[in-house]
This record gives sequence, structure tokens and C-alpha cells, in this order.
Amino acid sequence: MQKTKNLANNRAKLSRLYGWMGTTCLLLIIPIKAIRWTESNIAASFFIGIAPSLLGSAGLLFLLLSDSGKFSKLTLLQLTLLVTGGSLGLEFAQLIPRPGILERIKYTFDWLDVWSSLMSVFIGYLVAHSLNHHSR
Repeated sequence: MQKTKNLANNRAKLSRLYGWMGTTCLLLIIPIKAIRWTESNIAASFFIGIAPSLLGSAGLLFLLLSDSGKFSKLTLLQLTLLVTGGSLGLEFAQLIPRPGILERIKYTFDWLDVWSSLMSVFIGYLVAHSLNHHSR
């Protein structure tokens, strides 16, 4: 009985940790996007350019891992594949011509962003797998 209670307590703590990690990753995108307009250093702009793809994909994975709804029934691999599909879908959606006023918004497709999204999901998977393994 005590072992079951400890396991449930560990899962709740891990879920909260995933929630905080996901929220932090996604909120860090806001200042990074703001820095894009002020930073002129080429080396820094390389990292600033890929940071939203790095943080967004991992952040989404961690938020989905913290979910107690229908996503909680999916395995880590299934969630990782779901996030990968969504991240790549968003990257490739930038190739679609935008109608009307959306034409004025500058979105640029970049293969580096695609690779950054893939690396982000992979690193997020490794972190989550490690945390899941150590929480047992």
C-alpha cells in the first residue's frame, strides 16, 4: 500500500516538474523573439534564430507529459512522435502562401529550424526518459 502511494506521489511530482519545464521553455521564446529585433551580432543571431525551434518543441513535449487528460494515456514514444509531427508541420506550413494581410508577416522557412526542432524533440525525449527512469 505504501509503495503504491509513493509511486503515485512520484508521478505527481514528475508531472509538476514537466509542467514547469514546458512552461519555462515556452515562455523563454518571448524574450528571444524580442532580442531578434535588437541584436546585430551575427554569432548571437544564429542562436537567437534557432532558439524558438529548440525551446518550442521540447516545451510542448514537456507540457504534454504533464497532462493528466487523454495525453497521459500515451507512452513517451507516442507523445514524442506526436510532437515531432506537430513541430515539423509548423515548420513546413511556412512554405504555404499566406493570403491577405498575412502576406505582410515575415515567416521564413529554414532547414536549420527543421533540424533544430528534431534535435529539440530528441533531447526532450532523452531528458524525459531519464527522469521517468530515475523516478521509479
